[in-house]
Amino acid sequence: MRKSLVAALATATSATAVLLAGPVTPATAASTYCNQTTPSTSILFYKSGSGEAGTGTLSDGRWQYKSAFNLPAGYTHAAASRDSLLLYDKNTGDGEVGTFTGGRYTRTRTFDNFSTGWTFVEASGDSVIFYNGSTGYGVTGTLKNGTYRQVRTYSDFSTGWGTMAASCDTLVAAARHGSTEFPWSNVGYGTLQGGVYTDTGSIPRDDFLGQLTATEDSVLSLARAGDGLEFRVSEATDGSGIDFRKIGTSGLWDKVGRTSNSLFFYKNDGTAWTSTLVNGNYTNVGPLPQVSSGWSLIEGGV
Repeated sequence: MRKSLVAALATATSATAVLLAGPVTPATAASTYCNQTTPSTSILFYKSGSGEAGTGTLSDGRWQYKSAFNLPAGYTHAAASRDSLLLYDKNTGDGEVGTFTGGRYTRTRTFDNFSTGWTFVEASGDSVIFYNGSTGYGVTGTLKNGTYRQVRTYSDFSTGWGTMAASCDTLVAAARHGSTEFPWSNVGYGTLQGGVYTDTGSIPRDDFLGQLTATEDSVLSLARAGDGLEFRVSEATDGSGIDFRKIGTSGLWDKVGRTSNSLFFYKNDGTAWTSTLVNGNYTNVGPLPQVSSGWSLIEGGV
């Protein structure tokens, strides 16, 4: 991504804005780690086919370019914590990790021995989880100071989780099971901190939340509804307070990136929009003009 491609905000267009409409358990304070460390504003853009990458900061919905460089091609997943970034290729098991602060990435180590086939790789403030939706296997570890350390393996996760997102200390996942005649869905959540996931609850639903993404203390769902998306938000701290409420509708987006307080909505043709999501409250900021097309991964820290 070149600096000139995302240099300024343009006039808002209602076609891309989220049209805003007017807790099972109360949310509590975030973890000590989250309270004592600096929230991340760093965000990465990556093209899997070429390895082209760009980084910058996204804070309060405002973008600032930092650098452009090349990474190995083929990465399928990226996960950014408060100060680190992990990249992973599910087909080969290759990967790398590095520091990711102030909108700049510095590689510290490469890997060629990750297990292949992980469905999701998601990071909280200091931790990361690898999950396989077909087997229910998982691995968690710490991801901080530019270092990944495996902490625990799991063989008893439910299979079929279709989307996951992590705030600074809370992981939320959603799934839909059953048939067309008897559909039901489920939302599971827990803490993801210190390299360990701890389940704290679940909520049955009669609708599917679609894609999830999370900021430092909140989670957003984007569910397909006709030709658009329905947006729902919830607070997400200390593994509790998960209670989604509908806030409005939007046109379709291909990807959504996050930082600690902001969201980056993106279409593969280069259309982009930024917003903020803080304390469960969503606010439109506006479109970004002339963003490059074809980014495969957009990943920011929390």
